Amino acid sequence: MLRFTFATVAFASMFAISCASQSSTVSPKAEARLADETLLDPQADAPGLRVGEQAPTLTLMSADGRQINRAEAYRQGPVIVTFYRGGWCPYCVEALKDWGGKTDELEAAGATFIAISPETREHALETTETVEGDWLALVDTDGSAMRAFKTGFALDPQTESRYRGYGIDLDTWNTNGEWELPAPATYVIDRDGVVRWAYADWDYKKRADPDEVIAAAASLGG
Repeated sequence: MLRFTFATVAFASMFAISCASQSSTVSPKAEARLADETLLDPQADAPGLRVGEQAPTLTLMSADGRQINRAEAYRQGPVIVTFYRGGWCPYCVEALKDWGGKTDELEAAGATFIAISPETREHALETTETVEGDWLALVDTDGSAMRAFKTGFALDPQTESRYRGYGIDLDTWNTNGEWELPAPATYVIDRDGVVRWAYADWDYKKRADPDEVIAAAASLGG
C-alpha cells in the first residue's frame, strides 16, 4: 500500500490549489499545445532532455484525481521526475519498488519523487497500491508530457502485435488509447526548473541508479 508522508500530502495539496487558481488563464489544452508535439523515432533520435535545458511545466492529473502543476513543484526544491511505461511492465514496477525503498534518502536530500506514465488513472492507482513508498504518481493523459520531455515514441506494428499476444492492450491501458510509450527517463530538476541531471535510454530494461540520482538532488540542497 502506498504510504504518504505529511510532506507529500502538503506538497500535492499546494500544487492542486495553485493549479486551480491558474485554470482561468491557462487551460491544460493550451499548455499541451505549447509542448513539443513530435514523437521520437528510436531508430534515429536520442531520447530525453539534456542537462541545462528548461524542464516542461505542464499540468498533470495525479492518480487520486488532483491537478498538479509542475512549475510549482520545481519551486519547492529539487524534484526527481521519472517516466515509466505502466503497471503492466515488470521492469517498471521493479524500478518503482527500488525508489519506494528510498523514502528516507529522498527526505534527507530534500527531494520529491514524481513518476509519470500514460496509463489510466485507475491503473496508476493500482500501481501505487503495488509499490510502497512516498511518491507521487501522475497521469500523462494525452501524451503531452512524454513529448515535452522528449521520451515519447509510437510502437511499430510488429511490437504492437507481439504485445497484444502477451495480453497487453494499450488501447484500454493508456488514457489516450494510443500505442505510445515513454522511454525510461529520469531527471533531477532544480528550483528554477532547469534540468541538472538526466538519464534516458530506449532500452526498457535499463533504469537510472536511484542512489546516483538522489546524490545529484542532494547536491542542489533541499
